[in-house]
Amino acid sequence: MIRPSAFTPRRSWLVLAMAASLGGCQSLSPDGWFGDDEPQVQPHTLATLQPADLSNLSAVGSTNETSGNGALGTGNSDPGRTTESLALADVIASYEALLPLLQASRQPEDQERLVQVRHRLADLRFQQAEERLADQAVDDLAPAIAAYQRLLRQYPDRASNDQVLYQLAKAYDLKGEREAHLQTLERLIRDYPASTLVTEAQFRRGEQLFTEGRYRASAAAYGAVIAGADGEDQRFLADAHFMIGWCAFKLAQYQDSLMSFTRVLDRVLPADTRVAGVDQRHRTMVEDLFRVMGLAFTHLGGADSVERLFRDIGSKPYETLVYDRYSEQLLANERYSDAIEVFQRYIANHPDSRWSPRYHLAIIDTLQRAGFSSDIGRWKADFILNYGITSGYWQQASAPQRDELRTQLEPLLTELANRHYALAQRAEGSGERQQARAQYQSAAFYYGEFVATFPDHARTPEILFLLAETHLALAQWPEAIAAFEQVAYGFDAHPRAAEAGYAAILAYRDYVAAVATAESAMEQRQALMQRQQRNRLRFVTRFASDPRALDVLYVATRHEFEHQRYQQTLRHAQRLIDWQPLPQPELMAEAQLLKAHSLYQLRSYAAAEQAYQEALLVMAPQDRRRADITENLAASVYRQADDLLAAGDTVAAVEQLLRVGQVAPGAALRANAQYDAASYLIELADWDRAIAVLGGFRRDYPDHELNDELPAKLALAYRETGQWQQAADETRRLLALADSEEERRQTLILVAELYDRAGNIGEAIVTWRRYANRYPQPLADYMTAADRLAELYAERDDVDKRRYWLQRQVAAVDAREARNGSVDDYLRYQAAGASAALAEEAYQAFLAIELTLPLQQTLPAKIRTLETAVAAYRKTSGYGVADFATEAGYRIADLYAQLGAALMDSERPQGLSELELMQYELLLEEQAYPFEDNAIDIHEQNARRSWNGLFDDWVRQSFEALAELLPARYNKAEQTAEVIDELR
Repeated sequence: MIRPSAFTPRRSWLVLAMAASLGGCQSLSPDGWFGDDEPQVQPHTLATLQPADLSNLSAVGSTNETSGNGALGTGNSDPGRTTESLALADVIASYEALLPLLQASRQPEDQERLVQVRHRLADLRFQQAEERLADQAVDDLAPAIAAYQRLLRQYPDRASNDQVLYQLAKAYDLKGEREAHLQTLERLIRDYPASTLVTEAQFRRGEQLFTEGRYRASAAAYGAVIAGADGEDQRFLADAHFMIGWCAFKLAQYQDSLMSFTRVLDRVLPADTRVAGVDQRHRTMVEDLFRVMGLAFTHLGGADSVERLFRDIGSKPYETLVYDRYSEQLLANERYSDAIEVFQRYIANHPDSRWSPRYHLAIIDTLQRAGFSSDIGRWKADFILNYGITSGYWQQASAPQRDELRTQLEPLLTELANRHYALAQRAEGSGERQQARAQYQSAAFYYGEFVATFPDHARTPEILFLLAETHLALAQWPEAIAAFEQVAYGFDAHPRAAEAGYAAILAYRDYVAAVATAESAMEQRQALMQRQQRNRLRFVTRFASDPRALDVLYVATRHEFEHQRYQQTLRHAQRLIDWQPLPQPELMAEAQLLKAHSLYQLRSYAAAEQAYQEALLVMAPQDRRRADITENLAASVYRQADDLLAAGDTVAAVEQLLRVGQVAPGAALRANAQYDAASYLIELADWDRAIAVLGGFRRDYPDHELNDELPAKLALAYRETGQWQQAADETRRLLALADSEEERRQTLILVAELYDRAGNIGEAIVTWRRYANRYPQPLADYMTAADRLAELYAERDDVDKRRYWLQRQVAAVDAREARNGSVDDYLRYQAAGASAALAEEAYQAFLAIELTLPLQQTLPAKIRTLETAVAAYRKTSGYGVADFATEAGYRIADLYAQLGAALMDSERPQGLSELELMQYELLLEEQAYPFEDNAIDIHEQNARRSWNGLFDDWVRQSFEALAELLPARYNKAEQTAEVIDELR
């Protein structure tokens, strides 16, 4: 908005900065004495004050510094200058020089002149301070303020003090003393109610009160401005109404705010609804006003408040503009539903307005912007009903309005008609017949409306053609045929004439089919079918050069095929193929396909294969059916293999199956054929070829569902060919395909055995270990896995891991026995074997220790290892397995014998006398004798096993040891013979 700034003679950056700092929200309210626009000097304000007329003073009369209009009138000189040639400082100096003369005079008239000079000097100093403030940002207002205050003190009853107060108020405002400024204005209003400056003083007072947020007081001040405006001075009237509206808005009195704003519009838009026609100084205010009105409308409930406003104040020339700007504001804020309601209210209140159809279209646009697509169709349909050719609006519309409506109706009619037609087809495809019919009826209505609205339109034949098709969909055969015939024969040289004629034939065909559906109408059906054929011939006669004549034959051929009359289909298809001139490749392909399909159905698979290949040769590369035809071609070859299998020729059948991939490499059936070929090769025990075919299948079809069947087949083939590593790899794939945990367990142990057999120790260890860690039951298989792990780690010289798995075997059997009280012989045998292996480690540890001096240090260690080994062998023997019990018996005896021998063979201390040496020897013998004696007893116990028929290598070794230990008893030939005889 442009606000009067009567106190500002010119503009500078400093003044604008002060306005920004002292003013309120510039877009909402006046901001003091300064505005955003170049100040406009208003008549009868202090902005136009010039020096007092002192022409009667001879000393200064020659300066011509006044306008000659009396004291404090409006001058024509440039603000800020007294004359073009005299500087302001010089003028001030002249007046100051005049003061002593006037003060010294005792003439009454000179005393009056003295007051005028002092007033003039105050004004000039104020003017000089203003210039310094604007040009140099120097606050030199104090002298002027003091001068004005002195005038008021010295001359309190002077009639022109209202002007002094006004200038003083302005000075306070420039100096930023807001309270003094306000009090001075109030004093002017109170003391000089008849002054011409009161209206502007009230306006300035209202500005400051508004800036301070004192909205009620501000509204009262602006009300005084309105009340004080007379017929001539209405400069502030529009602004006052505007600011009262703002005050009401700030006080949430939105309805009062709107009423004030309409009074502004009544003044600035009395008969013109264009903002561009508003006076420039009010244009910004009007734009701001519309924005605030929009906010008020929203607070009051939106469209209801707009409707209520104009119901209260009556129709206004700017009513449409208010609706328009409010809707724009709502749309800018994406309040689409509110904007739509505003449009609706306008249409409801002004149904015959030229803006109503425009706002109706605006509703449609808004729905599209908001994404409310479900409502758009209804509004478009309503537009046609409300403004179409059959509407009341159309009847009263002028010719230009009808032209505008035609422009709007043309796209809507075609869009709605096509949309309903598409919806009808979709519903029809979904089996929703009732809905489809309703949609077709709507499409027919809109197509008919288009033809009636645009009878001479270039698209009318096309629309009429669509209308005919819609009637066709509604089974309205007579209407459809009539419309088609109108297109075909009602327009000169229309490009769709032949097409319409052909469509009429098709419509007639459907008409015949519909009439002949009754079971009691068989004879009528036959007659109608003959007439249908005659209609085809009529079309060919009328449009002899039309290429669709050949299509008629194709339709007949297709009809025969669909009715499974394959021999007749073959004859018609061959006729199409032999047609001269040759049919288009597309039709040729269709003929070849019908021929191939018929041969296939007649089980002539080799001939069908040839026909499918010929069809593919003439089909367009981009034809989407090529993939399906390739499948049919593959099926023809596949069926030949089936016939060979039925005849018992599996070898030839395999060749045919493999030929599927050669004939139709891209066919999906190729995978099945390749898989089946591999299966038959396995049946034929052609392992190497089966492996090759299965490997190719996996390579070519990595994602095929039959890949899950490959590992078992390949594993079998690899086992049969001794390829253990590959067999193991394939068997491992079966783990992920196992249907049960038991199946996975059995598969895993098989994988381990195959890796074992392949010599892949690393994978064998990993697989056996995986099995042992995952499946502790059944115990027999677990023992097998643990035993094999111990053996494999032994091969790798990994003593610790071998010992771990030996211990696991022993622990597993012991745990079983502890739970159940018994274990079977096989498990006991495995545990005994593992225990024997562990005992062997202890035995070797015993042997590794040598007896050295001093014996008191090495002998205890030797004895501890003996005890450990003896305990291990006793555990082994405790399993009751003869093979390992005899070993344990021999080893225990040998341990004692070895210790006794070690004692006797141990190092003798140095420096012993002969007697001491003899004593030492006797001491060793005493120590060694018990061990040797224990060895003999245990060997004898082990040897006595032969009495029960057990004579293995360990029993034999016990006999040999006894022969060395007790040669007198066991080294006699006859004694040995007796034992042998006894064992036998």
